[in-house]
Amino acid sequence: MVCRRHRQCRKQNACARKPRMSVKIENVFDPNALGKSPTRRSRRISVAGRYSVVLEICVTIVICFTVLRLAMLLWFSEPSELSISEWALVFLTGLRFDLLVTLCAAFPQLIFLTLIRNPKSMGRFTQISLELQWLMGYGMLLSVILAEWLFFDEFRTRFNYIAFEYLVYPTEVCCNIWESYQTGKIITVVVLLGVVVYAVLRERYLMRIQDVMPAGRRWSIVTVTFGVIMAMWFCTPMSAAQVTRSRTANECACNGIYSIVYYAWTCRFDFNDLYQTTSEPDAVVRSRAAVESPDSSFIQDSQHPLDRMVTTDRPQRDVNVVLILVESLGFDFIGALGDTRGLSPEFDKLCKQGLLFNNWYATGNRTARALEAVTTAMPPLPTESILKRDHSTNVFTLAHVLAERGYERLFATGGRGMFDGVKSFMTANGFNHFVEQSDYVDPVFVNAWGVSDEDMFHRAAEELEKFHQKGNPFFATLLTVSNHRPFTYPAGRIESEEQTRENAVRYSDWAIGDFFRRVREKEFYRNTIFIVMGDHGARVYGSQLFPVRSYRVPVLVIDPQQSTASTCNTLASSLDIAPTIMGILGGTYRSIFFGRDALALDPKDGYAVMQHNHEIAMLDAKNHLTILSSQKRTFSFDVDPATSELTPKTELYTEDAANLMSMFQTANRLYYSEACHPDLTSRLTNVTKDKH
Repeated sequence: MVCRRHRQCRKQNACARKPRMSVKIENVFDPNALGKSPTRRSRRISVAGRYSVVLEICVTIVICFTVLRLAMLLWFSEPSELSISEWALVFLTGLRFDLLVTLCAAFPQLIFLTLIRNPKSMGRFTQISLELQWLMGYGMLLSVILAEWLFFDEFRTRFNYIAFEYLVYPTEVCCNIWESYQTGKIITVVVLLGVVVYAVLRERYLMRIQDVMPAGRRWSIVTVTFGVIMAMWFCTPMSAAQVTRSRTANECACNGIYSIVYYAWTCRFDFNDLYQTTSEPDAVVRSRAAVESPDSSFIQDSQHPLDRMVTTDRPQRDVNVVLILVESLGFDFIGALGDTRGLSPEFDKLCKQGLLFNNWYATGNRTARALEAVTTAMPPLPTESILKRDHSTNVFTLAHVLAERGYERLFATGGRGMFDGVKSFMTANGFNHFVEQSDYVDPVFVNAWGVSDEDMFHRAAEELEKFHQKGNPFFATLLTVSNHRPFTYPAGRIESEEQTRENAVRYSDWAIGDFFRRVREKEFYRNTIFIVMGDHGARVYGSQLFPVRSYRVPVLVIDPQQSTASTCNTLASSLDIAPTIMGILGGTYRSIFFGRDALALDPKDGYAVMQHNHEIAMLDAKNHLTILSSQKRTFSFDVDPATSELTPKTELYTEDAANLMSMFQTANRLYYSEACHPDLTSRLTNVTKDKH
């Protein structure tokens, strides 16, 4: 029995303890709460509760993304070119993208905390899972920021479809990254930083999640957050990043995670839905007008509107053809085109005995785009090259044309054939011999991308000699890989062994010279036409909406039977290589090529077709640049031929825009209807040439 007075004493003691208990609870949520109003602090905790952890994580992520954006703008762009309002637009737009990405990234944590009914009694496994999320989350945040910086440094763009495609090839990409950067040290620093951040915040977060909240309120927070995410998802298109005339600033305005998801999601899209188009009949008329020549005869009722017989003005020569695509060989490395660093002495020597095209542009900024262009002469459809798409097993190529003339067809690369779908595409579309990295025995040197250029050239020379011994003409496409980060190459070939882009160019040039010294001793040399060209520029430079300067490449034709030096100033692109080769070989051939013979063109009719990310462009001989973007927008510029600077035009070059959209619209329709080959069931007829 307890006396009434004692029971009263217990009540009083309990009452006396309540304020102290209130302060203790307050300390659990925030050690800095002592001395503050318990009532006001408790009310604030009751609103956010355990979700204050998620809120703090979101704020941290947004701050990190904003700091990264500022650093990119200051380091990679020209800050003085942007007005104060443009600076504000870049950061406000960036905040919009960052919030969407942050909410999506934090949503799994939100769900996890919602599923915990009573955090005070959660099990050991649940707590470990929660802590692993924090540890991995901060580690991934730091890794993403670092990766974004390195990717922007290389490509001058946020993560895009290149980054997405590279994820498919972990061997090449991981080895490349490991050899290009001090990866071990970088990983160590990132891991340590992640652990430090986690260690500092762990106890703070564990105390904050102790709040017990009714299920209804928890799920209400989840529902509202999901609604906000959906609203922002549908109200934040990729086009929202186009807030200035500076391409670099627009890239900074976006968010890398958003960008890579966008490109992964849209790698195959309907051209007609995203680009300005014209009627199908008009597109066909304009596409025909672009490729017709005085001696071409279109095929009646063919499934391909460009299906035609082309009669050149030269007699047929069944000589060998060797097409050499040099990795990342931009025009700005070539002494014969104005460079003064002495990076290309061997190429410059070859220019003294060949025909140099000095106004040639790549169709894209990746090797797969060059291979697509030189073999198929098809416009570079937006997103990925057709080498990797699912309608590419029956595409008409230059190899098919030469197969009709009895040529052996070789494709040789120093890399892996599976990369970018090169082997599957080439072997399915006209090439009957293929050499890749696994076919080399005891190569001199191997890096992340494959064997060295000299290894590839040595093996190619052996294969060409075998074809010659058989008595058949041959067509060989040779692809180098050495001029690529990590810029490693065999020792003793050039004076310096430092891993720089310039030295990689020097080595690649040395290997070209070594190849020609070898093949000059061969019998087939006098009966072979060589074409040496860059597959694309080394990297994207400048802040322009379309980096035209970065697409210019050297193209050199060496015909031992015509060894005098000459120059061709006609504007052309890699789309025109196949028709130009056939023009040199002469005779009559069947074609569905979108390209044209650059040697048969009136210089005033030249143009170059290019693609950058989701923008497609046409540069004409008047230095007019027309750009079509994937948001159904059209831009027109005048290009300074000396500096490649762009001057925006208020009035669009409507004819160029119509011709550009017609070409791509027609190519897209034909490709996805699997009509990218001549129609052998149709008949030849001379047709009236359509003029527009």
